[in-house]
Amino acid sequence: MKTTKLFSRPLFAQDIRTFWFFALAVALIMSMMSCVVTIAVDAIQADIAGSADAAEKIDRMRIQVSQTDPGVILDTMYYKVIVLIPIFLLVVVVSNGLIAAQLDDGSMAYILSTPIERKAVAFTHMIFMLLVPLIVVGIVCAVKCVLNEQFAQEADTAAIVVKFVGIYVLVEAIGAICYLGSCLFDHNGRALVFGGGITVWCFIASLLGVFGSDKLVDMGVGIEQLDIFNRMTLVGLLDITAMETVGSNAVNYDFAWKLGILAGIAAVAYGAGALRFGRKDLPL
Repeated sequence: MKTTKLFSRPLFAQDIRTFWFFALAVALIMSMMSCVVTIAVDAIQADIAGSADAAEKIDRMRIQVSQTDPGVILDTMYYKVIVLIPIFLLVVVVSNGLIAAQLDDGSMAYILSTPIERKAVAFTHMIFMLLVPLIVVGIVCAVKCVLNEQFAQEADTAAIVVKFVGIYVLVEAIGAICYLGSCLFDHNGRALVFGGGITVWCFIASLLGVFGSDKLVDMGVGIEQLDIFNRMTLVGLLDITAMETVGSNAVNYDFAWKLGILAGIAAVAYGAGALRFGRKDLPL
């Protein structure tokens, strides 16, 4: 007899056993990236501030020196590109491994032969997809906050936390799309092309869009026309510039409605995926 429970502890435990090492590796890689970037930004800023002829340079090239800051460029790249690579890979692999891959290798047939219903399979995997990125992003956020306290001249912990909340919501939107693809298709390859393809496009567009951002354009190292790519990727809804105002006297709340859109995409994609999995004919 099938169980009516929505959540299956044995299935959740199986998911943990399958992916815990990969998730841990991603958390460690992202933490190391945070360490390298934070130290590099601090070194760049210290070098600029401690230059013996800084005052003379400022007098002779005030616009160029005040606007060009390699530390700002690196920090922008960190949140919009660098830190996203490992966790995007994580959600693509995990989402496809939870459903589509199990259909391919026949393990889904065994799972559904137990008292676990389809809706419990879909809901349990969804909870796993929500919790794993949350834990990974939480660990990296804590590491980044500690590093910021140690190296940054000004503590902006509130802004950092908000940025990582934004990263988590973004990752869930991407993960939900990958989850939807895993539920839509019967073969892992097709699901991977769907979810992985969208994820790769979002990343590439974000990489190009960074060089069209207002910060880099104002510093003379960006190309204004590349800003169009920020409108063609979900990463463009991660408004780091607005988030940096958190903790100041003039907070720009534009990031809130953008995160709301990402959360809405995640909710719709997760819901559609679960409904599709519960109703479609499975090749068992």
